[in-house]
Amino acid sequence: MATWKEDTIQALKNLGGVAHLSKIHKEVEKLRKGNLNPTWTQTIQRELETYSSDSDVWNSKLGGKEDLFYMAEGKGKGVWGLRNFISNKLIFGNIENIEVGQIFENREVLSKARIHGPTMAGIWGRESEGACSIVLSGGYEDDIDELDYIFYTGQGGQDIPGGKQVADQEFVRGNKALMLSCKYSLPIRVTRGHQIKNGPTKGYRYDGLYYVNKFERVKGKSGYYICRFHLSSEKQIDILEKEIKANLKPDYKRADRAATTVSRIKRDVSLSENIKEIYRYKCQVCNVYLKTPYGAIAIGAHIKGLGKPHNGPDVIENMICLCPNHHEQFDDHGFYIDSETSEIKGLEGYDGKKITLNKKHNIEKSFLKYHLEDYKKNNKIKIKI
Repeated sequence: MATWKEDTIQALKNLGGVAHLSKIHKEVEKLRKGNLNPTWTQTIQRELETYSSDSDVWNSKLGGKEDLFYMAEGKGKGVWGLRNFISNKLIFGNIENIEVGQIFENREVLSKARIHGPTMAGIWGRESEGACSIVLSGGYEDDIDELDYIFYTGQGGQDIPGGKQVADQEFVRGNKALMLSCKYSLPIRVTRGHQIKNGPTKGYRYDGLYYVNKFERVKGKSGYYICRFHLSSEKQIDILEKEIKANLKPDYKRADRAATTVSRIKRDVSLSENIKEIYRYKCQVCNVYLKTPYGAIAIGAHIKGLGKPHNGPDVIENMICLCPNHHEQFDDHGFYIDSETSEIKGLEGYDGKKITLNKKHNIEKSFLKYHLEDYKKNNKIKIKI
């Protein structure tokens, strides 16, 4: 059996690198399958303190030689983190126990808190999954920040990070991830650095969730094409200002702007994760598991689209797990799935084959029938059923 130290490390890994002590207890209990002694919770506490330079025990005779854990929110908060932990999994939405307006000393601390993983890049995301977080730190001259609305410049085209724009930007890497976030209305955490006007006086401030409403490729101030993203806060300007007031610079002044109304569909990211977990990140069409240095790639695709004119529901019965290639082909009416037989139709190399199904996942036939009608309309063909 693994040692208590090993189980504590594994528990934190399973929980994303940072978790409250109560959740660590539950995870260790799962790992040990109930094989526990009467003082096991005290043992976990002892292991965390023994191997953490943040604790008083560290400097005593009982202190461990390895500095494995840290107190993520300071002493007495009960939130522990695993040092040097790098998670491959993107985290969408708010982070538990992190409040809007909270200040982080530097990018390393921001990364450990799982607000924004990369310690240098301004966009945290993947081309196949979308972006979950951005940092505004004055790195691009074309950025416009009105607090509740942002014109955000994508990445690339500079001579050095934060330097001059010397080349055009393309919709690749982080820029493509932000495009996907726009397409699926994925929430994006926004953090502002002390380097910019609307940032804090020091460190980095978490400013809550925003959504990408629009993206475009336009000429920037230096004459090169940039990828520009329009983001708006999920909160009204008055509420946002109130929540971060304590950490706004003294010279902050609200920008004048015309009143606008933005309509968006909020997507339940947890459903996408569930469908991918059910099929273990394998495409239901080709059964391929795409492994990268950053983790497996798969997409929880909606059969009947969420937006207009489809207005499909955001439920797991309206979803399938696909690889990026077959996701694009399915969305672009390159093939359809027979609602009665689950056979793939119209896709070279897979025509007549059945998609992979799992007893935990029931696809609603009416959504497949709707997609078929959309397929026929876009391909202008008649299909005998």
